[in-house]
This record gives sequence, structure tokens and C-alpha cells, in this order.
Amino acid sequence: MSENTNNRLYLMITITNRVMGATHFLDFYRAFGAPVVFTALGRGTASNDILSTLGLEATEKSVMFSVVTPAVKDVLMRELVDTMRIDRPGSGIAVCLHLSSVGGRTALNYLISGKSDAQPDMSVKEEELMNDSPYQLIVAITNTGYTDTVMEAASAAGARGGTVIHARATDAENANKFFGMAISEEREMIFLVTSSDKRADIMKSIMEKAGAHTDAQTVTFSVPLDDTAGLYSTEN
Repeated sequence: MSENTNNRLYLMITITNRVMGATHFLDFYRAFGAPVVFTALGRGTASNDILSTLGLEATEKSVMFSVVTPAVKDVLMRELVDTMRIDRPGSGIAVCLHLSSVGGRTALNYLISGKSDAQPDMSVKEEELMNDSPYQLIVAITNTGYTDTVMEAASAAGARGGTVIHARATDAENANKFFGMAISEEREMIFLVTSSDKRADIMKSIMEKAGAHTDAQTVTFSVPLDDTAGLYSTEN
């Protein structure tokens, strides 16, 4: 494995039925090295014919997001099959996406280790990991009630708009502080699509105006995208 590959981080997304997600899978993630998981709610949309063929019923879903290192990713993907038997029909699905950047070393440490005793980066430094795609999906995870603050910061740097989903944070066991401030379990995940040339400015603006040193306690990272449809520029 090359040095560049070793330095990569991944966004792991796991979708399973809500009961399993709320119990077994969160414990599983912690046990195998992913202490910070953000969980949102969803609903399966398979047709009745497909569900009948598989012997399944329509279920409420848990959608879990976690940032992991390559070593943890390899273990989790293997153990999802060996331990959690996610390969059984109706058990769920997991996918991994490369990250292109993380907004600050402290946010990076929190996302991959769940450490709660770190102090915020006041210098607002972005950690580059990979940047060879024309478009980026920026993910900003903030305390509930601060979406407008994040979007104002993003818009000031050229963001066109975003999509928000509600999530709960499951942090490292017994952790009750985040950058020296109390953790809010309720979080909002904001997804913004932008061209790669605007990514750094947007993330920096969010970090400066709504970052870890503020009440919003926002952490940001980005995922490279190969292509988009419907993304337009007012400059054209």
C-alpha cells in the first residue's frame, strides 16, 4: 500500500434496520475502532414484490456515518461480514468513500479517535488529504440550531445552498466534552456540493465563523465527486 493510500481517510456509511443500528452496530463500531458515529433515520423503499421475494417487511432504517482510517476500514469491512453477517439478505449494506480533506487537526483527531480533551485549532488550518476531483461534497456537522450560522458562513465563501439531515452523535464511551465544551448529542449534518476550487474557502469560512471554538462546534470534511448534474454558476 502506498504512502498516499495510507494517509487517506474514509467516510463509512452503514445502512441497517433501526433496531440493529441502535444496538448491535453501534457497539460493533466502538469495539472495532470507530468511536464516533453519527446516526440519522431513514426508511427502506424496496417495492412490495422485492420484499416478498426476499421474505422481508418494510423497515425503518438507521443510517450511520463514521470517519475511519484505512486500517480500521479494512477491519470493519471484514468484520461486518464475519461478525455482523451483513451479507445476509435484509441485514444492511456498508460503503466507503475517500475523504479529500478535514477541517483542522483537532477535528481530525476527534473524528477518528473520539478524544474529548483536545483544544480547538484557533489558527484555522485545513488538513489536505487528496484533491484531484473537479467537485467536492462538503459535510458540516454542527450542533442543533446552528445550521443558519453554518450556511451564512458557507454562502459568504461562495456556497450555493445545502441539504440538512438530523442526526445523533454517539461519541467515545464516557466522553461528555467536545473541545472543552459540553457535547450536544443532537446534531445537524449539512451537505454542500461545490466545485473543488471553492472547497478550501468554504471550509475555512465555516471553521472561522462556526468552528470548534464557537457554540456551533462544527466539524467539517469533504468527499471528492467525479461529476455532478444541476450544479450551476452565476458567473456563466
